[in-house]
Amino acid sequence: MNKVNNKMEKRFKIIAEVMPSLLQTLLRKQPITIDSIGTTMVPQKGVYVFSEGDKAIYVGRSNRMKQRLKEHSQRGSDRYSATLAFKIAKQEYFSSHRVKKRETNEQLKESPIFCKKFDAAKDRIAKARIRFIEIEDQVEQTIFEVYAALALDTELNDFGTH
Repeated sequence: MNKVNNKMEKRFKIIAEVMPSLLQTLLRKQPITIDSIGTTMVPQKGVYVFSEGDKAIYVGRSNRMKQRLKEHSQRGSDRYSATLAFKIAKQEYFSSHRVKKRETNEQLKESPIFCKKFDAAKDRIAKARIRFIEIEDQVEQTIFEVYAALALDTELNDFGTH
């Protein structure tokens, strides 16, 4: 068991040591928008960050990056593929409507008021600036996603379980 722990500790240490330089590389990237994604070289696998102005709002990761970035703002995307927009819409809906009991996600998607907020959130994401970095290794992606969200103090990452 000690050999396994030593191997894991060495690997984790190596990954942890590169986190600051990966973040600096990510932040030096020229931001794009969803509109320019078709003309931009986007890696297949990696980590991305959405920003509004100078403020990073969300960090995500994907193994099909170009498609995933588009899903965040497509009108036809549902709560599973536009999870960020759904989260934004829920925050705005519940903060602007006094409700005795919070509706379930299934009930929300039937609400015309919520649907308008969901579409508005997708529009908001479509205007956000996006930076991304290629990271092939799944473990490194996972650790970097959390590292970047913490370092950038993103308001929309919560890493809660579902």
